[in-house]
Amino acid sequence: MFYGTWVSLLPPIIAIILALITKQAYLALFVGVTTGAFFIAGPHPWEAFGVFLDTMVSNVDLTIIIFLILISIVVRLMQMSGGTNAYGEWAYRNLKNKKSSLIATSLLGVLIFMDDGFNCLTVGSVMMPVTDKFKVSRAKLAYIIDATAAPVCILAPISSWAAAINSYIPEGYPINGFSMFVRAIPFNFYALLTLIMVFGTSVLGFDYGIMRKYEKVVEDGQPDISAGKRSSESADSAGMKGAVIDLVLPMAFLIVTAISAMIYTGYLAGGTSLVECFANCESAKSLVFASLLTILFCACLYLPRKVMSFKDYMDCIPTGSTLMVPFMIILVLAWTLKGMIGGLGADVFINSVMQGAGSVYPLIPIFLFLISVFVSFSSGTSWGTFAIMVPVTVAMLSSDQQMLLIGIAACLAGGVTGDHISPISDTTIMSSSGADCNHIDHVSSQIQYQIPVIVASSVGYLIAGFTKSFVIAFPVAVLVLVMELFCIYKFAIKR
Repeated sequence: MFYGTWVSLLPPIIAIILALITKQAYLALFVGVTTGAFFIAGPHPWEAFGVFLDTMVSNVDLTIIIFLILISIVVRLMQMSGGTNAYGEWAYRNLKNKKSSLIATSLLGVLIFMDDGFNCLTVGSVMMPVTDKFKVSRAKLAYIIDATAAPVCILAPISSWAAAINSYIPEGYPINGFSMFVRAIPFNFYALLTLIMVFGTSVLGFDYGIMRKYEKVVEDGQPDISAGKRSSESADSAGMKGAVIDLVLPMAFLIVTAISAMIYTGYLAGGTSLVECFANCESAKSLVFASLLTILFCACLYLPRKVMSFKDYMDCIPTGSTLMVPFMIILVLAWTLKGMIGGLGADVFINSVMQGAGSVYPLIPIFLFLISVFVSFSSGTSWGTFAIMVPVTVAMLSSDQQMLLIGIAACLAGGVTGDHISPISDTTIMSSSGADCNHIDHVSSQIQYQIPVIVASSVGYLIAGFTKSFVIAFPVAVLVLVMELFCIYKFAIKR
Protein backbone atom coordinates (compact mmCIF):
# COMPACT_ATOMS: atom_id res chain seq x y z
CA MET A 1 0.00 0.00 0.00
CA PHE A 2 3.05 2.27 0.20
CA TYR A 3 3.96 1.80 -3.48
CA GLY A 4 4.54 5.07 -5.32
CA THR A 5 4.07 7.25 -2.23
CA TRP A 6 6.43 9.47 -0.23
CA VAL A 7 6.98 6.51 2.10
CA SER A 8 9.16 4.96 -0.62
CA LEU A 9 11.90 7.46 0.29
CA LEU A 10 11.76 6.83 4.05
CA PRO A 11 14.17 3.83 4.21
CA PRO A 12 17.14 5.70 2.65
CA ILE A 13 16.38 8.84 4.63
CA ILE A 14 16.36 6.82 7.86
CA ALA A 15 19.63 5.14 6.88
CA ILE A 16 21.37 8.43 6.03
CA ILE A 17 20.27 10.24 9.20
CA LEU A 18 21.20 7.26 11.37
CA ALA A 19 24.62 6.99 9.68
CA LEU A 20 25.43 10.66 10.28
CA ILE A 21 24.25 10.50 13.92
CA THR A 22 25.78 7.20 15.00
CA LYS A 23 28.74 7.13 12.53
CA GLN A 24 27.99 3.40 12.15
CA ALA A 25 27.41 2.72 8.44
CA TYR A 26 26.64 -0.98 8.90
CA LEU A 27 23.92 -0.37 11.49
CA ALA A 28 22.39 2.52 9.55
CA LEU A 29 22.17 0.62 6.28
CA PHE A 30 20.83 -2.51 7.97
CA VAL A 31 18.06 -0.52 9.67
CA GLY A 32 17.20 1.20 6.38
CA VAL A 33 17.03 -2.10 4.50
CA THR A 34 14.97 -3.76 7.24
CA THR A 35 12.54 -0.83 7.30
CA GLY A 36 12.08 -1.12 3.54
CA ALA A 37 11.48 -4.88 3.80
CA PHE A 38 8.68 -4.37 6.34
CA PHE A 39 7.13 -1.61 4.20
CA ILE A 40 7.01 -4.03 1.25
CA ALA A 41 6.06 -7.24 3.06
CA GLY A 42 3.93 -5.95 5.90
CA PRO A 43 4.32 -6.77 9.61
CA HIS A 44 5.04 -10.50 9.18
CA PRO A 45 8.74 -11.07 10.12
CA TRP A 46 9.28 -14.15 7.93
CA GLU A 47 7.84 -12.46 4.82
CA ALA A 48 9.96 -9.37 5.52
CA PHE A 49 13.05 -11.57 5.82
CA GLY A 50 12.18 -13.17 2.47
CA VAL A 51 11.95 -9.73 0.85
CA PHE A 52 15.24 -8.73 2.52
CA LEU A 53 17.10 -11.79 1.21
CA ASP A 54 15.55 -11.82 -2.27
CA THR A 55 16.26 -8.12 -2.75
CA MET A 56 19.86 -8.56 -1.65
CA VAL A 57 20.45 -11.53 -3.98
CA SER A 58 18.89 -9.77 -6.99
CA ASN A 59 20.68 -6.44 -6.52
CA VAL A 60 24.24 -7.45 -5.62
CA ASP A 61 26.62 -6.95 -8.54
CA LEU A 62 28.98 -9.92 -8.22
CA THR A 63 31.20 -8.59 -11.00
CA ILE A 64 32.02 -5.50 -8.95
CA ILE A 65 32.60 -7.65 -5.84
CA ILE A 66 35.05 -9.83 -7.78
CA PHE A 67 36.80 -6.72 -9.10
CA LEU A 68 37.18 -5.36 -5.56
CA ILE A 69 38.70 -8.64 -4.39
CA LEU A 70 41.13 -8.81 -7.32
CA ILE A 71 42.20 -5.15 -7.11
CA SER A 72 42.84 -5.52 -3.37
CA ILE A 73 45.12 -8.49 -4.15
CA VAL A 74 47.00 -6.30 -6.64
CA VAL A 75 47.37 -3.60 -3.96
CA ARG A 76 48.66 -6.15 -1.46
CA LEU A 77 51.19 -7.51 -3.94
CA MET A 78 52.54 -4.02 -4.60
CA GLN A 79 52.79 -3.39 -0.85
CA MET A 80 54.58 -6.68 -0.10
CA SER A 81 57.00 -6.20 -3.00
CA GLY A 82 58.11 -2.88 -1.56
CA GLY A 83 56.99 -1.00 -4.67
CA THR A 84 54.50 1.12 -2.74
CA ASN A 85 57.11 2.17 -0.21
CA ALA A 86 59.72 2.87 -2.93
CA TYR A 87 57.26 4.96 -4.92
CA GLY A 88 56.38 6.98 -1.83
CA GLU A 89 60.06 7.70 -1.17
CA TRP A 90 60.63 8.69 -4.81
CA ALA A 91 57.62 10.99 -4.88
CA TYR A 92 58.67 12.56 -1.58
CA ARG A 93 62.03 13.51 -3.13
CA ASN A 94 60.59 14.79 -6.42
CA LEU A 95 57.24 16.41 -5.59
CA LYS A 96 58.88 18.64 -2.95
CA ASN A 97 55.82 19.63 -0.86
CA LYS A 98 52.27 18.82 0.21
CA LYS A 99 50.67 21.14 -2.34
CA SER A 100 52.35 19.38 -5.27
CA SER A 101 51.19 15.99 -3.96
CA LEU A 102 47.57 17.21 -3.81
CA ILE A 103 47.76 18.63 -7.34
CA ALA A 104 49.35 15.41 -8.64
CA THR A 105 46.55 13.37 -7.04
CA SER A 106 43.90 15.62 -8.60
CA LEU A 107 45.51 15.40 -12.04
CA LEU A 108 45.69 11.61 -11.89
CA GLY A 109 41.99 11.53 -10.95
CA VAL A 110 41.16 13.63 -14.01
CA LEU A 111 43.27 11.43 -16.30
CA ILE A 112 41.48 8.20 -15.29
CA PHE A 113 38.06 9.18 -16.62
CA MET A 114 36.80 5.90 -18.12
CA ASP A 115 35.00 4.56 -15.03
CA ASP A 116 34.40 6.04 -11.58
CA GLY A 117 34.96 2.84 -9.59
CA PHE A 118 38.21 2.13 -11.42
CA ASN A 119 39.24 5.74 -10.77
CA CYS A 120 38.59 5.49 -7.01
CA LEU A 121 40.64 2.37 -6.43
CA THR A 122 43.47 3.15 -8.85
CA VAL A 123 44.12 6.71 -7.70
CA GLY A 124 44.01 5.60 -4.07
CA SER A 125 46.47 2.76 -4.62
CA VAL A 126 48.97 4.95 -6.48
CA MET A 127 48.80 8.15 -4.45
CA MET A 128 48.30 6.89 -0.89
CA PRO A 129 52.03 6.36 -0.18
CA VAL A 130 52.74 9.82 -1.63
CA THR A 131 50.12 11.70 0.37
CA ASP A 132 51.12 9.78 3.51
CA LYS A 133 54.70 11.04 3.11
CA PHE A 134 53.50 14.64 2.86
CA LYS A 135 51.14 14.32 5.85
CA VAL A 136 47.85 14.49 3.99
CA SER A 137 44.97 13.02 5.94
CA ARG A 138 43.09 10.05 4.50
CA ALA A 139 39.90 12.15 4.61
CA LYS A 140 41.50 14.71 2.25
CA LEU A 141 42.76 11.96 -0.05
CA ALA A 142 39.28 10.37 -0.14
CA TYR A 143 37.76 13.77 -0.97
CA ILE A 144 40.09 14.32 -3.93
CA ILE A 145 39.49 10.78 -5.18
CA ASP A 146 35.71 11.16 -4.94
CA ALA A 147 35.67 14.65 -6.45
CA THR A 148 37.63 13.51 -9.51
CA ALA A 149 35.64 10.30 -10.06
CA ALA A 150 31.95 10.80 -10.96
CA PRO A 151 32.28 14.57 -11.66
CA VAL A 152 35.01 13.82 -14.22
CA CYS A 153 33.22 10.80 -15.76
CA ILE A 154 30.08 12.87 -16.37
CA LEU A 155 32.18 15.34 -18.39
CA ALA A 156 33.94 12.66 -20.49
CA PRO A 157 32.22 11.54 -23.71
CA ILE A 158 34.52 8.50 -23.84
CA SER A 159 33.28 6.74 -20.71
CA SER A 160 30.76 4.17 -19.57
CA TRP A 161 28.58 7.02 -18.29
CA ALA A 162 27.86 8.44 -21.75
CA ALA A 163 26.53 5.06 -22.84
CA ALA A 164 24.26 4.75 -19.82
CA ILE A 165 22.75 8.20 -20.34
CA ASN A 166 22.27 7.52 -24.04
CA SER A 167 20.20 4.45 -23.17
CA TYR A 168 17.83 6.51 -20.98
CA ILE A 169 16.51 8.59 -23.90
CA PRO A 170 13.03 7.23 -24.68
CA GLU A 171 12.51 5.67 -28.09
CA GLY A 172 10.64 7.75 -30.64
CA TYR A 173 12.31 11.08 -29.86
CA PRO A 174 14.39 12.66 -32.67
CA ILE A 175 17.37 13.16 -30.37
CA ASN A 176 20.81 11.61 -30.65
CA GLY A 177 21.68 10.66 -27.08
CA PHE A 178 25.44 10.95 -27.48
CA SER A 179 25.23 14.31 -29.26
CA MET A 180 22.91 15.60 -26.56
CA PHE A 181 25.30 14.41 -23.84
CA VAL A 182 28.21 16.31 -25.42
CA ARG A 183 26.18 19.50 -25.96
CA ALA A 184 24.95 19.41 -22.34
CA ILE A 185 28.49 19.29 -20.89
CA PRO A 186 28.92 23.12 -20.61
CA PHE A 187 25.74 23.30 -18.51
CA ASN A 188 26.88 20.61 -16.07
CA PHE A 189 27.70 23.27 -13.50
CA TYR A 190 28.20 20.98 -10.51
CA ALA A 191 30.89 18.86 -12.17
CA LEU A 192 32.75 21.92 -13.50
CA LEU A 193 32.56 23.78 -10.18
CA THR A 194 33.69 20.69 -8.27
CA LEU A 195 36.88 20.57 -10.33
CA ILE A 196 37.44 24.26 -9.64
CA MET A 197 36.91 23.53 -5.94
CA VAL A 198 39.35 20.59 -5.90
CA PHE A 199 42.18 22.32 -7.72
CA GLY A 200 41.52 25.64 -5.98
CA THR A 201 41.73 24.24 -2.47
CA SER A 202 44.77 22.15 -3.44
CA VAL A 203 46.68 25.10 -4.94
CA LEU A 204 45.77 27.49 -2.13
CA GLY A 205 46.24 24.90 0.62
CA PHE A 206 42.91 25.98 2.08
CA ASP A 207 40.99 23.61 4.38
CA TYR A 208 38.07 24.26 6.72
CA GLY A 209 35.52 22.49 8.89
CA ILE A 210 36.04 18.87 9.87
CA MET A 211 38.64 18.45 7.13
CA ARG A 212 40.85 21.08 8.76
CA LYS A 213 40.74 19.13 12.03
CA TYR A 214 41.88 15.94 10.29
CA GLU A 215 44.64 17.80 8.44
CA LYS A 216 45.85 19.52 11.61
CA VAL A 217 46.15 16.20 13.46
CA VAL A 218 48.31 14.69 10.71
CA GLU A 219 50.43 17.84 10.30
CA ASP A 220 51.17 17.75 14.04
CA GLY A 221 52.62 14.25 13.64
CA GLN A 222 49.78 12.45 15.44
CA PRO A 223 48.06 9.28 14.11
CA ASP A 224 45.49 10.01 11.41
CA ILE A 225 42.10 9.71 13.11
CA SER A 226 40.33 9.43 9.73
CA ALA A 227 42.42 6.44 8.56
CA GLY A 228 40.91 2.99 8.14
CA LYS A 229 41.92 -0.15 9.97
CA ARG A 230 44.25 -1.58 7.36
CA SER A 231 46.74 1.34 7.41
CA SER A 232 49.07 0.03 10.11
CA GLU A 233 49.39 -3.47 8.69
CA SER A 234 50.02 -2.06 5.20
CA ALA A 235 52.90 0.09 6.42
CA ASP A 236 54.45 -2.64 8.55
CA SER A 237 54.38 -5.28 5.83
CA ALA A 238 56.02 -3.22 3.08
CA GLY A 239 59.13 -5.00 1.85
CA MET A 240 62.47 -3.35 1.17
CA LYS A 241 63.54 -5.10 -2.05
CA GLY A 242 61.11 -3.47 -4.44
CA ALA A 243 61.69 -0.42 -6.65
CA VAL A 244 59.44 2.24 -8.14
CA ILE A 245 58.79 0.07 -11.19
CA ASP A 246 57.19 -2.53 -8.92
CA LEU A 247 54.29 -0.15 -8.45
CA VAL A 248 54.35 1.82 -11.70
CA LEU A 249 54.51 -1.14 -14.10
CA PRO A 250 51.58 -3.10 -12.57
CA MET A 251 49.41 0.03 -12.46
CA ALA A 252 50.30 0.95 -16.05
CA PHE A 253 49.60 -2.63 -17.13
CA LEU A 254 46.25 -2.55 -15.29
CA ILE A 255 45.17 0.74 -16.92
CA VAL A 256 46.25 -0.23 -20.46
CA THR A 257 44.66 -3.68 -20.18
CA ALA A 258 41.40 -2.25 -18.79
CA ILE A 259 41.12 0.34 -21.57
CA SER A 260 41.95 -2.26 -24.22
CA ALA A 261 39.34 -4.67 -22.82
CA MET A 262 36.72 -1.89 -22.77
CA ILE A 263 37.41 -1.07 -26.41
CA TYR A 264 37.31 -4.75 -27.38
CA THR A 265 34.00 -5.46 -25.59
CA GLY A 266 32.56 -2.32 -27.16
CA TYR A 267 33.71 -3.54 -30.59
CA LEU A 268 32.05 -6.92 -29.98
CA ALA A 269 28.84 -5.05 -29.11
CA GLY A 270 28.82 -3.31 -32.50
CA GLY A 271 31.01 -0.26 -31.98
CA THR A 272 32.66 0.98 -35.19
CA SER A 273 34.58 3.95 -33.76
CA LEU A 274 36.53 4.61 -30.57
CA VAL A 275 33.66 6.63 -29.11
CA GLU A 276 31.10 3.95 -29.98
CA CYS A 277 33.33 1.22 -28.52
CA PHE A 278 33.52 3.04 -25.19
CA ALA A 279 29.79 3.76 -25.35
CA ASN A 280 28.94 0.06 -25.77
CA CYS A 281 31.66 -1.50 -23.61
CA GLU A 282 31.21 -3.86 -20.66
CA SER A 283 33.25 -1.88 -18.16
CA ALA A 284 32.80 -4.15 -15.13
CA LYS A 285 33.80 -7.30 -17.03
CA SER A 286 36.77 -5.45 -18.52
CA LEU A 287 37.97 -4.38 -15.07
CA VAL A 288 37.80 -7.95 -13.75
CA PHE A 289 39.74 -9.20 -16.78
CA ALA A 290 42.41 -6.50 -16.37
CA SER A 291 42.77 -7.11 -12.62
CA LEU A 292 43.19 -10.86 -13.09
CA LEU A 293 45.87 -10.38 -15.74
CA THR A 294 47.63 -7.83 -13.52
CA ILE A 295 47.94 -10.42 -10.73
CA LEU A 296 49.63 -12.76 -13.20
CA PHE A 297 51.78 -9.89 -14.50
CA CYS A 298 52.98 -9.24 -10.92
CA ALA A 299 54.15 -12.86 -10.69
CA CYS A 300 56.18 -12.42 -13.88
CA LEU A 301 57.61 -9.13 -12.61
CA TYR A 302 58.41 -10.04 -8.99
CA LEU A 303 59.31 -13.74 -8.85
CA PRO A 304 62.16 -13.93 -11.42
CA ARG A 305 63.80 -10.87 -9.81
CA LYS A 306 63.37 -12.42 -6.33
CA VAL A 307 61.56 -9.30 -5.11
CA MET A 308 59.40 -11.73 -3.14
CA SER A 309 59.30 -15.47 -2.69
CA PHE A 310 56.65 -17.69 -4.24
CA LYS A 311 55.23 -18.35 -0.77
CA ASP A 312 54.89 -14.62 -0.06
CA TYR A 313 53.25 -14.14 -3.46
CA MET A 314 50.66 -16.81 -2.74
CA ASP A 315 50.08 -15.48 0.78
CA CYS A 316 49.05 -12.14 -0.74
CA ILE A 317 46.01 -13.75 -2.35
CA PRO A 318 44.10 -14.61 0.87
CA THR A 319 45.43 -11.64 2.86
CA GLY A 320 44.82 -9.19 0.03
CA SER A 321 41.30 -10.43 -0.67
CA THR A 322 40.24 -9.52 2.88
CA LEU A 323 41.35 -5.87 2.66
CA MET A 324 38.09 -4.70 1.07
CA VAL A 325 35.69 -6.84 3.13
CA PRO A 326 34.42 -3.98 5.36
CA PHE A 327 33.66 -1.85 2.30
CA MET A 328 32.10 -4.76 0.43
CA ILE A 329 29.67 -5.28 3.32
CA ILE A 330 28.66 -1.61 3.13
CA LEU A 331 28.35 -1.89 -0.65
CA VAL A 332 26.11 -4.98 -0.48
CA LEU A 333 23.81 -3.28 2.03
CA ALA A 334 23.73 -0.12 -0.09
CA TRP A 335 22.75 -2.11 -3.20
CA THR A 336 20.04 -3.88 -1.19
CA LEU A 337 18.69 -0.53 -0.01
CA LYS A 338 18.49 0.66 -3.62
CA GLY A 339 16.49 -2.47 -4.42
CA MET A 340 14.07 -1.65 -1.60
CA ILE A 341 13.59 1.85 -2.98
CA GLY A 342 12.79 0.41 -6.41
CA GLY A 343 10.39 -2.13 -4.88
CA LEU A 344 8.51 0.69 -3.15
CA GLY A 345 8.06 2.63 -6.42
CA ALA A 346 10.16 5.72 -5.72
CA ASP A 347 10.31 6.43 -9.48
CA VAL A 348 6.49 6.57 -9.66
CA PHE A 349 6.40 9.05 -6.79
CA ILE A 350 9.06 11.29 -8.39
CA ASN A 351 7.22 11.27 -11.73
CA SER A 352 4.03 12.41 -10.02
CA VAL A 353 5.89 15.23 -8.28
CA MET A 354 7.39 16.45 -11.57
CA GLN A 355 4.06 16.60 -13.42
CA GLY A 356 3.22 19.97 -11.88
CA ALA A 357 6.52 21.64 -12.74
CA GLY A 358 5.46 22.82 -16.21
CA SER A 359 3.52 25.76 -14.74
CA VAL A 360 6.76 27.53 -13.74
CA TYR A 361 8.73 27.03 -16.96
CA PRO A 362 11.88 29.14 -16.28
CA LEU A 363 12.31 27.44 -12.89
CA ILE A 364 12.29 23.92 -14.33
CA PRO A 365 16.14 23.58 -14.51
CA ILE A 366 16.64 24.40 -10.82
CA PHE A 367 13.72 22.12 -9.88
CA LEU A 368 15.23 19.29 -11.94
CA PHE A 369 18.63 19.85 -10.31
CA LEU A 370 17.34 19.90 -6.72
CA ILE A 371 14.97 16.96 -7.18
CA SER A 372 17.75 14.93 -8.83
CA VAL A 373 20.04 15.78 -5.90
CA PHE A 374 17.43 14.53 -3.46
CA VAL A 375 16.69 11.33 -5.40
CA SER A 376 20.36 10.50 -5.88
CA PHE A 377 21.29 11.35 -2.28
CA SER A 378 18.43 9.20 -0.98
CA SER A 379 19.02 6.26 -3.30
CA GLY A 380 22.82 6.47 -3.54
CA THR A 381 22.78 5.98 -7.30
CA SER A 382 23.36 8.55 -10.01
CA TRP A 383 22.56 6.11 -12.83
CA GLY A 384 19.25 5.19 -11.18
CA THR A 385 18.46 8.90 -10.89
CA PHE A 386 19.24 9.41 -14.58
CA ALA A 387 16.89 6.54 -15.43
CA ILE A 388 14.07 8.26 -13.53
CA MET A 389 14.71 11.91 -14.38
CA VAL A 390 16.01 11.94 -17.99
CA PRO A 391 12.84 10.47 -19.61
CA VAL A 392 10.70 12.88 -17.55
CA THR A 393 12.84 15.83 -18.69
CA VAL A 394 12.68 14.80 -22.35
CA ALA A 395 8.89 14.53 -22.14
CA MET A 396 8.58 17.97 -20.50
CA LEU A 397 11.04 19.98 -22.63
CA SER A 398 11.28 18.24 -26.01
CA SER A 399 9.66 21.23 -27.79
CA ASP A 400 12.47 23.61 -26.69
CA GLN A 401 15.89 22.29 -27.76
CA GLN A 402 18.00 24.73 -25.71
CA MET A 403 15.92 24.32 -22.55
CA LEU A 404 16.06 20.55 -23.06
CA LEU A 405 19.87 20.66 -23.02
CA ILE A 406 19.85 22.74 -19.83
CA GLY A 407 17.28 20.42 -18.24
CA ILE A 408 19.23 17.27 -19.14
CA ALA A 409 22.42 18.86 -17.78
CA ALA A 410 20.56 19.78 -14.57
CA CYS A 411 19.43 16.14 -14.16
CA LEU A 412 22.94 14.82 -14.77
CA ALA A 413 24.50 17.37 -12.42
CA GLY A 414 21.91 16.65 -9.72
CA GLY A 415 22.43 12.89 -10.05
CA VAL A 416 26.18 13.28 -9.68
CA THR A 417 25.74 15.70 -6.76
CA GLY A 418 23.60 13.34 -4.71
CA ASP A 419 25.83 10.38 -5.59
CA HIS A 420 28.91 12.39 -4.59
CA ILE A 421 27.72 13.31 -1.09
CA SER A 422 25.54 10.30 -0.22
CA PRO A 423 26.90 7.89 2.43
CA ILE A 424 25.14 4.99 0.68
CA SER A 425 26.60 5.68 -2.78
CA ASP A 426 28.87 2.96 -4.18
CA THR A 427 31.26 5.62 -5.51
CA THR A 428 31.51 7.23 -2.08
CA ILE A 429 32.11 3.82 -0.50
CA MET A 430 34.83 2.95 -3.03
CA SER A 431 36.47 6.35 -2.49
CA SER A 432 36.67 5.59 1.23
CA SER A 433 38.06 2.18 0.36
CA GLY A 434 40.61 3.49 -2.14
CA ALA A 435 41.92 6.00 0.41
CA ASP A 436 41.58 3.58 3.34
CA CYS A 437 39.53 6.23 5.14
CA ASN A 438 36.81 5.73 7.72
CA HIS A 439 33.66 5.90 5.61
CA ILE A 440 31.58 8.25 7.77
CA ASP A 441 34.60 10.53 8.30
CA HIS A 442 34.89 10.83 4.53
CA VAL A 443 31.19 11.61 4.12
CA SER A 444 30.99 14.19 6.90
CA SER A 445 34.14 16.06 5.82
CA GLN A 446 33.36 15.99 2.10
CA ILE A 447 29.81 17.31 2.38
CA GLN A 448 31.09 20.55 3.96
CA TYR A 449 33.23 21.13 0.86
CA GLN A 450 30.39 20.44 -1.55
CA ILE A 451 27.62 22.56 0.02
CA PRO A 452 29.13 25.78 -1.46
CA VAL A 453 29.33 24.03 -4.86
CA ILE A 454 25.66 22.97 -4.61
CA VAL A 455 24.58 26.54 -3.75
CA ALA A 456 26.61 28.01 -6.65
CA SER A 457 25.23 25.37 -9.06
CA SER A 458 21.66 26.16 -7.96
CA VAL A 459 22.21 29.84 -8.72
CA GLY A 460 23.62 28.88 -12.11
CA TYR A 461 20.54 26.83 -13.01
CA LEU A 462 18.23 29.55 -11.77
CA ILE A 463 19.87 32.04 -14.13
CA ALA A 464 20.12 29.52 -16.99
CA GLY A 465 16.37 28.89 -16.79
CA PHE A 466 15.67 32.55 -17.53
CA THR A 467 18.55 33.36 -19.91
CA LYS A 468 19.23 29.96 -21.57
CA SER A 469 22.85 31.15 -21.79
CA PHE A 470 25.99 29.42 -20.58
CA VAL A 471 27.98 32.62 -21.07
CA ILE A 472 25.87 34.37 -18.44
CA ALA A 473 24.96 31.56 -16.05
CA PHE A 474 28.33 29.83 -15.55
CA PRO A 475 30.44 32.94 -14.76
CA VAL A 476 27.83 33.99 -12.19
CA ALA A 477 27.96 30.48 -10.64
CA VAL A 478 31.77 30.69 -10.45
CA LEU A 479 31.53 34.15 -8.87
CA VAL A 480 29.08 32.84 -6.26
CA LEU A 481 31.44 29.96 -5.40
CA VAL A 482 34.40 32.34 -5.05
CA MET A 483 32.39 34.66 -2.79
CA GLU A 484 31.28 31.73 -0.63
CA LEU A 485 34.86 30.52 -0.19
CA PHE A 486 36.05 34.06 0.55
CA CYS A 487 33.44 34.38 3.33
CA ILE A 488 34.39 30.95 4.71
CA TYR A 489 38.07 31.96 4.64
CA LYS A 490 37.36 35.22 6.45
CA PHE A 491 35.28 33.42 9.07
CA ALA A 492 38.05 30.83 9.57
CA ILE A 493 40.65 33.58 10.00
CA LYS A 494 38.43 35.39 12.48
CA ARG A 495 38.01 32.23 14.55
